[in-house]
Amino acid sequence: MKNLEFDDKLSNFLKYEIDSINSHLPKKRVPLNVALKGYNVYVSRDNSQLYIDKKEIDLLLSICPSEKEKEVLLPFLIIRRRDLGSGTYVISGELIDKFLVLKALDKFEGSWGEFVEIPHPKHLTFLYKPDLIALRKILPTSTVIGFA
Repeated sequence: MKNLEFDDKLSNFLKYEIDSINSHLPKKRVPLNVALKGYNVYVSRDNSQLYIDKKEIDLLLSICPSEKEKEVLLPFLIIRRRDLGSGTYVISGELIDKFLVLKALDKFEGSWGEFVEIPHPKHLTFLYKPDLIALRKILPTSTVIGFA
């Protein structure tokens, strides 16, 4: 019985620590089509206002299928997953988010239609440290890194 009590306290402590590390993550993400209209601000969990650069919005619009502009939410969430190995990250979100990140990195050459036809792991698309460095150079204000 005491071990269960200890496990609960440890779990609660770890959850609190992870939440505090991730205080920079957005409370609510901004749709790409709304950001295009100038509403390119989101609020983080610690109530900071963060801006998404217009150049990045324009880049994303140039590679995003027009019918998907409402579905794309910024910033993109990139989650560090130490359990998958050192320097492994996961693109969180919908398939369109993964498509746009991979297109921005030049890791996929085809169209949205071709991307949809390819079998993908259900919820995971992996990036590694060099990919992350390149992504943060291309989309520094429209990506955010979280920790799992």
